[in-house]
Amino acid sequence: MTRFALFSVTALGLLLSACGEPPAPPADPIRGAKLLTVAARSGPAQREFVGRVEARLTVDMAFQVGGRLTELPVAEGAVITQGDLLARLEQQDYERALRTAQVELQQARTALERQQTLHDRGISADAALEDAQTDFDLAEVAVQNARQNLTYTTIRAPFDALVSRRLVDNFTTVAGGQPVMRLQDISELRVAISVPEALVAQFDKDDVVTLRASFPFLPDQSFDLEYRELVAEPQATSQTYSVILALPDHIPANILPGMTASVLVTYDQSRAGAGIEVPLSALDSAPDGSFRVWVYDEDNGEVHARRVETRDLAQDQILITQGLEPGEQVVTAGVTALSEGMKVRPMARATHTSDAQH
Repeated sequence: MTRFALFSVTALGLLLSACGEPPAPPADPIRGAKLLTVAARSGPAQREFVGRVEARLTVDMAFQVGGRLTELPVAEGAVITQGDLLARLEQQDYERALRTAQVELQQARTALERQQTLHDRGISADAALEDAQTDFDLAEVAVQNARQNLTYTTIRAPFDALVSRRLVDNFTTVAGGQPVMRLQDISELRVAISVPEALVAQFDKDDVVTLRASFPFLPDQSFDLEYRELVAEPQATSQTYSVILALPDHIPANILPGMTASVLVTYDQSRAGAGIEVPLSALDSAPDGSFRVWVYDEDNGEVHARRVETRDLAQDQILITQGLEPGEQVVTAGVTALSEGMKVRPMARATHTSDAQH
């Protein structure tokens, strides 16, 4: 056999040997999993809301009669006191109407007195006297109406207020009921916050420990708030409810309606409903559309899907009301890559409590 043939046979043998014994595939690596030991929420917790400063009362002032404006002495942003003149209409037409009504009343009085005399003498019938009495009563009402309309030509401040906006200019002809000026009662400034319907159903004002407001232009300062009311009708677009809180009287800044405040609510969550809060990243969607979490079995190192009921979402936390027990461990990252019975390697363990979270 030639040297070349020997080399070919040797190479062929090696090739056949390699094909007959394929290398074993590497073992599948165990996926690392970030774990969290869950605990029932208890003790104080905090939520932050964006609030808007509002006046205690906002009123659009309008004349009850129409006419041409002759006086509009107040400027926007002015602070006025109760009884100050806000606006006045031309009064000549209303003064003439009052004078006319007074003359007609005098005529009706004279006619009534004449009919009364004739009736006393037996000359006038009862019906004539009754008609004269009716004419007098109507004339008297006409005088009252004319006098009232004359007073309606003047608007005075019903309370100490801030003139937030003038809605018309002087010398404008306005109709009865047309707003001419907007007043705000700033004797007590308030902050309105929008609260989701789930929280309104879950919390009671007695659960609140503290309410404090802060402003970006007053760093390192916060102010106690007092609860005033809950607006029972939700906002149409957001389905949230407005909670009205009162600011203290003395704040070292010129706080005006429309400004933005941060409201920090500290509440006793143990009274606000039971549940377990987990990071939103721990929540997974099941094929049927329900929610689930992946619970780690420490005995065999496997994870198993567990259907859960959720109620409240706050920032990056979700409240689990059914499906989890305190002390269980759940996977908090990469849950979409997990499968039933998959073995995982714990990367981190932490106990989730409300104090730690908030």
